[in-house]
Amino acid sequence: MLTRYKAVFFDVGGTLLKVHPSVGEVYTELARDYGFSGSPEEVDRQFRMQWKKIGGIESLGRQSGIEIERKFWRDLVFQVFEHFGGLQDFETYFDRVYEAFRNKDRWRVYEDVLDSGILETLKRRGVVLGVISNWDSRLQDTLEAMGLARHFDFILASTVVGSAKPDQKIFDEALRLSGVDGREACHIGDEPLTDIQGARQAGVDAILIDRGDRFESFTDLKIRSFLELV
Repeated sequence: MLTRYKAVFFDVGGTLLKVHPSVGEVYTELARDYGFSGSPEEVDRQFRMQWKKIGGIESLGRQSGIEIERKFWRDLVFQVFEHFGGLQDFETYFDRVYEAFRNKDRWRVYEDVLDSGILETLKRRGVVLGVISNWDSRLQDTLEAMGLARHFDFILASTVVGSAKPDQKIFDEALRLSGVDGREACHIGDEPLTDIQGARQAGVDAILIDRGDRFESFTDLKIRSFLELV
């Protein structure tokens, strides 16, 4: 399925990495020191509600910079806990939880990524590999901590580039760095709008990875595991 491409781009969250054990678990574990007594499940639900309400990190569009991204996360986390009555010394808590997600302890590589050896296989074929992710400046550190950064020729995080998928600018930058035409590249991600539609608008082929059959009605190219690509 990938043999005709000279470059392959990957999304990260939901594609290569997942939070471990969950956003709610991480937030709650650290919040215990700041007077929080709620459950991880409650925090998870509130996080998803707030994330949907603000439109995710793609809501930053073409904004960039560390101050912008930290404010985005600070406001999001604040709203999550404001629902429960807030936290003692929230600013200190936020600093801790923000740094926690830079480290490998809070992430896991999906098993099919490892079992398929997809990154190693493509690299051996001489394919240019890149990351295109709606993420912040911590992405490079996180991928290095997870042992994945070494596979990629470049890593593009939306708040660093100043372009969040489905915006075309970040895909154009990936093509520029790859030195290939859009017809020679493919992007793989887990969201139909940001990943699939975004890539195609930039003239790049796309494959949806849908491990949990979240998008049953999606009729274009879709896989349920990276094992299907090797």
